[in-house]
Amino acid sequence: MDNKKAVAAAIAAVISASGAAIDATFDNPADILQDTSIQPKVAYADPTINPDDDSIQDEKKEAQTVKGTFRGWILSLPIGVRALFIVPQWFIGNVIVAGGQLLFAGLSPLFNALLTFAIMAAVIIGAFTVTAKAMFPDLPLSKILNRHTLKGLLAASAGAFATDQVLGVCWTDYAQFKMFVIAGVTLLAIGSVVTWFARREHRRRAKLEAEAAAAAEKARAEEPEELIVRTMGETFKIRLQKELPQETE
Repeated sequence: MDNKKAVAAAIAAVISASGAAIDATFDNPADILQDTSIQPKVAYADPTINPDDDSIQDEKKEAQTVKGTFRGWILSLPIGVRALFIVPQWFIGNVIVAGGQLLFAGLSPLFNALLTFAIMAAVIIGAFTVTAKAMFPDLPLSKILNRHTLKGLLAASAGAFATDQVLGVCWTDYAQFKMFVIAGVTLLAIGSVVTWFARREHRRRAKLEAEAAAAAEKARAEEPEELIVRTMGETFKIRLQKELPQETE
């Protein structure tokens, strides 16, 4: 059942992503269903159109981009395939994009900042969990994401978020380098928490090993010694109990 749910979720994610891409490529369903099989054999120049116009040049550049390639591939499909599969995905993408725009348009700056912090924290916590589980496979998730670890992760997320906000105010050209800065700060935050957690876990395991070795040594010291005596063809085992030294007053 879990596999079926995972497959269904993956299919829904693919349909949503492709629908958003189709919505960004085509303005309306009629644009998708245009008949591309009829091509004019003679092109007539329009004297009112300047071939050097910026809009004409932009259209030529767009045709050479990934968006233009994707649009050309969609239009190369049979019209029946476009009507049955592409148009429904366009409607799905249109609803998703419109809903997202409406949601973010209504967000207050404070809520938008909280959403940004939540996303950064989710990325940091997720990456840390995967890394820690790979380093200590025998450690359960309850031990990885314990109270102390979550405090460290939230502190690292807060530091990364504060860095992003401060640079956005103080650095004029920050928008051009924002993604690189966020990536670097996030990696630094994850690395610092992972290093702290690994050192703490190694110390804990070393302490447990030392305690186990001490307990084993104490158990061996308290075990009575055996004295084997052979006489007249018979073997006797005599256990000698060690007497602990008594404390003197």
